[in-house]
Amino acid sequence: MRFSLYIIFIVANIQSYAQHQYICIVKDSMTKELLPGVNVVLDQTANGAATDINGKAVLKNISDGEHIIHFSFIGYNPAIRVLNFPLADSANEAVILLPSENENLEEVVISSTRTNSRIEDLNTKVEVLGQDDMNEESTVVPGSITSILGDLSIITIQRTNPVNGNDAIRMQGLDPRYTQIMRDGLPLYGGFSGSLGVLSIQPLDLKQVEIIKGSASTLYGAGAIGGLINFISKAPTDSAQTALTFNSTTLKEYNINAFTSQKKGKLGLTLFTGANIKSPYDINRDGFAEVPEHKNLSLHPRIFYDFNKKNKLIVGLTTSYDTRLGGDMRAILFKTDSIHTFLQKEKTIRNTLDAIYTSQPNDRHQLTFKAAGSAFQRSVDYSGFAFDGTQYSTYSEANDFIKLKKHNIVIGGNFISENFIKNQSDSVLFSNTNYYTIGSFIQDEWQLAERFSIQTGMRYDNHNKYGNFFLPRLSFFYKANTKLSVRLAGGTGYKIPNLFDFANPSNNLLQIQSTVKPEHSYGINSDINYHTYLFEKLGVQVNQALYYTHIDNPIMITANSIGQQFIQNASYYVNSYGTDTYVRLFYGDMELYLGYNHTESLQETKTAYSNMPFNPKDKFSTTLTYEIEHKWRMGIESSWTGNQYIYNNQRVSNFWFLAGMVERKVKKGSIVLNCENLLDTRQSKFEPIVTGTISSPVFKPVWAPLEGRVINLSLKLAL
Repeated sequence: MRFSLYIIFIVANIQSYAQHQYICIVKDSMTKELLPGVNVVLDQTANGAATDINGKAVLKNISDGEHIIHFSFIGYNPAIRVLNFPLADSANEAVILLPSENENLEEVVISSTRTNSRIEDLNTKVEVLGQDDMNEESTVVPGSITSILGDLSIITIQRTNPVNGNDAIRMQGLDPRYTQIMRDGLPLYGGFSGSLGVLSIQPLDLKQVEIIKGSASTLYGAGAIGGLINFISKAPTDSAQTALTFNSTTLKEYNINAFTSQKKGKLGLTLFTGANIKSPYDINRDGFAEVPEHKNLSLHPRIFYDFNKKNKLIVGLTTSYDTRLGGDMRAILFKTDSIHTFLQKEKTIRNTLDAIYTSQPNDRHQLTFKAAGSAFQRSVDYSGFAFDGTQYSTYSEANDFIKLKKHNIVIGGNFISENFIKNQSDSVLFSNTNYYTIGSFIQDEWQLAERFSIQTGMRYDNHNKYGNFFLPRLSFFYKANTKLSVRLAGGTGYKIPNLFDFANPSNNLLQIQSTVKPEHSYGINSDINYHTYLFEKLGVQVNQALYYTHIDNPIMITANSIGQQFIQNASYYVNSYGTDTYVRLFYGDMELYLGYNHTESLQETKTAYSNMPFNPKDKFSTTLTYEIEHKWRMGIESSWTGNQYIYNNQRVSNFWFLAGMVERKVKKGSIVLNCENLLDTRQSKFEPIVTGTISSPVFKPVWAPLEGRVINLSLKLAL
């Protein structure tokens, strides 16, 4: 009996002696941040543990011999380690680096901030519509970028002209003139050219769209008071690519777009060409076209040349030809008589030549030189008035991105010119203009601690007519862990008075008087971003933003006693403040987006206020998509627009917008059936769009969709 107990005691001690433990610390392979909640499991056993808040896990009761240990975490690629126990002391408490699932994909790199940083590391909050979004939109609504921008709760697409069908972007409840539009970091869409036709950019030609909310004037100068939108063109990849899209809608709109790219050795090429044709359409049968006749041709070749790994050159040419006919349907169809005479003809031709050269002489410096010249010609003919003018714009910039141990510094300067010339029409009361601005800027991003950084910036601009402007900016970024980050930013801005921000050229439009002052602004933006996985299957991303913008000396247009139009500084100031919330949920192949925006944008004096026209105080947006890989993709989106006011503080009706699509993927492309405005929501259902007489119509301000329900069928081929 004693002998048996002795044997059991020896065996138990041997087994106890043969049990080992494994200690590890798991981090993100790129950011080196600790990862809590990682599953650490011994192969073919139930023996496992999870990393704690410090990324640490302890795996116990491991026997002698070779074992496989698995590491898994939602959102990361799994990893394994093959270890032979007992371990050497140096092998215990190992650091395991897990690669993100997205690490092997193309990184989302932001160019608008000039530092070419990953989106996760930015002090400035940037919303990005990436390559996948552009690929999807190029088949759903291939004719323009308008639809996908309008899906975001922070953005409102406003029809600025009911006759020519032009759209503009409102951000944070402010007028469209406070949103700066750029193409590949070149701000050439101002002055006489305005935003005319900009949203006709086709998504097939784009890599991504970068959206900076709030003041960004310190980055690029005048205009970016409410926000900045940068359209980034595609670049060639190692393998040749060709894509074609064909689209037709129930409103007799036809689109044909083509994109091709190729790279061989040091030389690369991309080429986009597109043709979009809309026939005039009278939706509500009042005799006037809610959809004008519209023809657009675009050509965009770009050449990429790599001298070596450190020196690169990009040269591009953008050409677009755009004609529109709006007004009386009979006049558009050239069936005029003594009554049906109202016709607005508009033609624009935009040519832009640009070049970007980058050089990296060493690991610390990256030099960038940009230059672009643009000629924008616009002719307008309506009600017996004819006008033809051309704006010549240039933008040039040189900057040095200096990368130090704890500082990322950008220092540079730029020159902007804008020369407007009346080609003909002696009857107009305004004259030619010649503006130029010389600017310099510096931006320093200081990584004060591992999780905390401060970004400071300063711009100095000298305008040949309006003098000097100093634009400071300050932002803070705190990344508590891989799931939670917080930003707070404040900046200043300005806007130069512009005659064409408010009205079409007419013989009643007076020259800007010397007493008119530039607009000045300051604003604050903050956001909290959180993302996690619940139940190891449900991905959750939540972003909560708050913002405030104040504008002094706002510009308004008015008329004198004899009907002449002129601009002046208003007696009020503008305050816009609000909150923007969105939630993204990911479950398998299903994605749900929920967005809500509330903005109070007010024209205030010391004793009274009125609501900013065309600012929906409340906007709710939602999108649900589901994909069966390589076979089907389907989605539905809706939005609710409420508490909107137009001129004279007049409130208009709330309305819903609903859209749905289904895509069938085939071997070399896809076929899409899409329906916009399923509920057939139209402003004409609430009120007449046109008043006055047939020969002298008066058009109501546009605050709701005009086109009604639109169904389109598109085909995309990838060759």
